[in-house]
Amino acid sequence: MDSSSQESWNEPAPQQAAPSPAAAPSSSDTLTMGISTAFPTGGDGGAANFLYGLDTDTFLNLRIGFDIEKAVVDDGMGGTTGQTTVGFFAGAGYRMYKPTKGKIRPYLEPGAFIAINDFDAAGDTLGLGVDVVMGVDYQLMDQFTLGVGIGGGLTFTDSFDTIDIGLFTQNINATFWW
Repeated sequence: MDSSSQESWNEPAPQQAAPSPAAAPSSSDTLTMGISTAFPTGGDGGAANFLYGLDTDTFLNLRIGFDIEKAVVDDGMGGTTGQTTVGFFAGAGYRMYKPTKGKIRPYLEPGAFIAINDFDAAGDTLGLGVDVVMGVDYQLMDQFTLGVGIGGGLTFTDSFDTIDIGLFTQNINATFWW
């Protein structure tokens, strides 16, 4: 090896120019909050999701839902009477998006929830559980995504006499981000 090739081998690699300030993302380019609504498909009962970004790939997810059901039941004396059942669902999750480029963003979200299917019998209809969802969001516009998720969960109901373990289709959802 001659001395000229030895010198070029030991020379430091040329420094890359730092990106111009215009190329750096601004805080307005990072979407940190979202509101999502689900199209019911037999999921967990959450009617609305409120997502709060911890960084660009992790979000806290507050899930809430209400259920009001009106039914006509036999009163035991040959007549009928109306009965209204009111329920509530609340859950929290930790959504972790896989860092990717492009419009498709897969995620994993473990969570926990509480459900009361009938406030008149809250002690008997109380449910507590944990779940995990694998999903994907597709970015239709800068601040609007459509997504779907599947998952599994463990639920304790009926005064903790019943334990359910199951797989479920979470939902098909639409999310507005800001």
